Amino acid sequence: MPILETPKDKSLERRAVGRFTTLTHTEAIELPALSAVDYFIMDFGQLKAGLEIKTRKETPAQVRSYGGLILKHRKYQELKQIGEMLNISTYVLFAFGNAEADLCTVAINEINDPRPQDPPVRKNYRGLACDEEPVLFLDWDIVRPLDGPPW
Repeated sequence: MPILETPKDKSLERRAVGRFTTLTHTEAIELPALSAVDYFIMDFGQLKAGLEIKTRKETPAQVRSYGGLILKHRKYQELKQIGEMLNISTYVLFAFGNAEADLCTVAINEINDPRPQDPPVRKNYRGLACDEEPVLFLDWDIVRPLDGPPW
């Protein structure tokens, strides 16, 4: 399986989680590469959440204009299982504007309709198996601006 995450992607992810921990007064523990979740979040020494980071170049308004946020169905399942096994909440943090604009969270347990769907056609189709993986189209009603801990 090819590794698609670039050093720039990792840098943006770290910028996003740094902003998250500053806003939530928490600590992030980065998990190894290819883990099912990017970070565990600690709050006063207690494991509080699992956090998957998704950075987007666009603003939320731009993303809304062409449809919305997409999450791989496989990632949804992994985050749901981790939350159940560890009895913690799991979230996806969407960091817009290359991690310099809005931060928004989606609580995995708030996803109401997790039926997998075919992915949209990509402009930059790479011919990789991951381009064909089923996805979830997230309802904007469950996307929450980050202004403090999401729990």
